[in-house]
Amino acid sequence: MPIQEIKSGEEVASFIKDPSPAVLHFFASWAPSCDQVNDLLDDLVAEIALPLRAAYIDAEALPGISLNFKITAAPTLVFFSNGKEVDRVDGFVPKEIQSKVVLTASRSLSQNSSTDSSSTLSSTQSLTPEQEKEALNARLKSLVSSNKVMLFMKGNPASPRCGFSRTIVDLLNSHNIEFGSFDIFSDEAVRQGLKEYSNWPTYPQLYLDGELVGGLDVVKEEFQDQAFIDALPKVGGSASDGKDDLEKRLKELVSSHRMMLFMKGNRDAPKCGFSRTIIELLNNARADYQTFDILEDEEVRQGLKEFSNWPTYPQLYLDGELIGGLDVVKEELLDTHFLRQIPRIRNE
Repeated sequence: MPIQEIKSGEEVASFIKDPSPAVLHFFASWAPSCDQVNDLLDDLVAEIALPLRAAYIDAEALPGISLNFKITAAPTLVFFSNGKEVDRVDGFVPKEIQSKVVLTASRSLSQNSSTDSSSTLSSTQSLTPEQEKEALNARLKSLVSSNKVMLFMKGNPASPRCGFSRTIVDLLNSHNIEFGSFDIFSDEAVRQGLKEYSNWPTYPQLYLDGELVGGLDVVKEEFQDQAFIDALPKVGGSASDGKDDLEKRLKELVSSHRMMLFMKGNRDAPKCGFSRTIIELLNNARADYQTFDILEDEEVRQGLKEFSNWPTYPQLYLDGELIGGLDVVKEELLDTHFLRQIPRIRNE
């Protein structure tokens, strides 16, 4: 479901007043990256197993509100929880947006357990213990996967609150590892629940691609293996061996047919409206193309976003080069020069 547009100050106030987690995108119609932000938010809200309200406003049409939130550029995303700003992202930074969407959405369970959030409490009192555990596990799954390398620690990297956490942060920083972190002191549900989820009773805990690596001693041992270090993402750089292998695979996939469509589902059974629409467009143009279902391969699904620098699906490629998503393809198919370039199914 597309994110909603807010068109008045009263609607903004009502949107923020709701205590549930939310993100408000300050949008400008002249900035192409703003459309990309909305597409990314649509995708993320549909994918994560946590509640998050999302909306956008025209920053120039409502200058007073933009001034109140000290908006200096578009796109800017402001995140809210319990009616207060908790975070923001300036610009189109897909990885940072994804991480903060997950972290903000995960606040919902904390709100549900808060004694001063009576309206939220009433909505969760009917949950059985099994349902509460299932909801917590869904939240934990999203958290441990919110960054390729994710550290659960006491405090934060700038201010660790125990010696073990300080040591593991120093170890990661000394190898220039790019990682996300979560302060377990900020959320008791996560602090206790993650012990059972991971079957690991102490902190810090380090995760790689959503899987537990271990605590400090295990991580120290893993860092004796250069191959392990090489496979980790680096600040301002990239993981080497593992990422090189994935990039090679993606290059082969996007070039495996003259026209390749990466979508949710397949041409016979699309699994989202955008994918269904692009299939109809290509079929109407009698394009000769192959499809790849990104829901069947999480490595490709995540890796192709970075490979193409395009954060949403579907994605269409011609001769190994990205054409774009649905909106771009719609526009290109109106161009007769483009239509002459693409492979077509010949009339029999």
